[in-house]
Amino acid sequence: MKITVRARRGWRKVVFNVPDDTFERIEELAKRYGFRIDEVLRMILLHGYIEHTGNIEDPERLESEISKLEREFYELEGKWSPLRFKTYYLVLDNQNLGIQLSGMIAENRRLRKMLGKPERDFSEVEELIRYYLSFED
Repeated sequence: MKITVRARRGWRKVVFNVPDDTFERIEELAKRYGFRIDEVLRMILLHGYIEHTGNIEDPERLESEISKLEREFYELEGKWSPLRFKTYYLVLDNQNLGIQLSGMIAENRRLRKMLGKPERDFSEVEELIRYYLSFED
């Protein structure tokens, strides 16, 4: 059973793999004492009621698992870093284009007013400009 714990703020999360038999025991305890399962998991995680179930007598296996997880981590980091880099520059490009488009809309309005032409509705475009120029998360 996979259990995902999310932070109250932000996008952080942690995923735990809990063996099915352990999760069944947690469910039994929760039913017996009248707690919800999420409350029991919160108590277990926050108050440190976790037993060590790993086999200490087999350090080679543990080291191989750790090295395997490290390789997976570096592989994922290798895929994620270029994406983060590209999105950063795409955001900068979008902001730059939004600024340029805002200037062109202002110039269009000024020229239409000088030529006596009716004004156009740019509300949808201005909404997009506000979206791309927002500096909030």
